[in-house]
Amino acid sequence: MDKPASVPPAVTQDWRLLVEAAILETNPDDLSRRIQDAQDAIMDHIEDSFQTATQSERQSMINAMNSLRELRRLFQTPGLKMGARLGELSDA
Repeated sequence: MDKPASVPPAVTQDWRLLVEAAILETNPDDLSRRIQDAQDAIMDHIEDSFQTATQSERQSMINAMNSLRELRRLFQTPGLKMGARLGELSDA
């Protein structure tokens, strides 16, 4: 059986950078797209490397997906203003 090709470090960094961009996004008009881009990149990385990834890397991907899900939930909560939402994130 052939050993799966390892995923280049640049690909790993790409999803991490996209997660960071989503978390730091302050423009509500761009936030949904940034979250979706980060989630898509994580899913692509999972498809490419989940079986060969270390336990630590798998946990990082799971944590990132959970964080993005919570970020989307916070920004979709009716009645919260942008500043209040950012305050919630910093308290987490």
